[in-house]
Amino acid sequence: MERVLITGALGQLGIEFIKYFKKNNIYVLATDIKSPSKELSCDFEIADALDKEHLDLLVKKNKINTIYHLVAVLSAIGETNPINSWKVNMNSFHNIIEISIENKIKKIFWPSSIAVFGTKSNLEMVDQNSILNPNTIYGISKFAGEKLIEYYNKKFELDIRSIRYPGIISFDTKPGGGTTDYVMEMIDSMSKGNDYQCFLEKNTKLPMLYIDDAILGTIRYMNTNKNDLNVKDSYNISGFSISPYELEKKLNENGFKGNVKYKPDYRNEIAKTWPKEINDFDAKKDWGWKAKFGLDETLAIKFK
Repeated sequence: MERVLITGALGQLGIEFIKYFKKNNIYVLATDIKSPSKELSCDFEIADALDKEHLDLLVKKNKINTIYHLVAVLSAIGETNPINSWKVNMNSFHNIIEISIENKIKKIFWPSSIAVFGTKSNLEMVDQNSILNPNTIYGISKFAGEKLIEYYNKKFELDIRSIRYPGIISFDTKPGGGTTDYVMEMIDSMSKGNDYQCFLEKNTKLPMLYIDDAILGTIRYMNTNKNDLNVKDSYNISGFSISPYELEKKLNENGFKGNVKYKPDYRNEIAKTWPKEINDFDAKKDWGWKAKFGLDETLAIKFK
């Protein structure tokens, strides 16, 4: 029987994974460095992913056999303190790897990001095997993590799996300091009739993914036979691509009166090194990936 540990469980992905697992009667131990603002439907422990001994104790105590390691300092926040970002992103991941080896954990999920791409990729449409030359400490840590996945899976016969998520849109949890956070911020502001100041240029196009697609797609991937997976580091997936101006116009069409003022900052420089479109053919071929939510379907969830 599957028994899941989720680290960084109070973020966008973690909250939704908890909902999925509990709905399907799978045991979950959620951990984070702070207490939840409301009661969770699973066991919870305050735990720092940099404290390997504590995590190892929790794994043993709760007979964990699957880990979803979601701890990360995201792109925009990461640039304000890159040394700490590297420490959190990489040392915590190494802790999970060591714990998994020692405890014979059968399966690990570790999210990567479109931040692994860079100016040497074809940003108009990045393929699965595009050149990776990230320009942020977040992207560099994800790139390093992808290489470690391939190495440790082979060296220690682990089963660490990864997806390069684009920007994720969710309405139940607040953004966590990423470069694509403007989408949720703009939707929230304009739906209340307020103006919004966007930190990206109006035509900066980025790939996005609705949270339900992210969760159900990941579960499908994790349940796929390992022998069917031909990508050994991290799979591309995507839902739809959009610019701030396109989102603004779509919200106006839906009757929202707030105006958007564009004042690009350092986050726009990050975005300009990221893909506009994602080629996710390999995920579709290997494990049946298919996004169900485009922009219209995503907005319909918010405003139904």
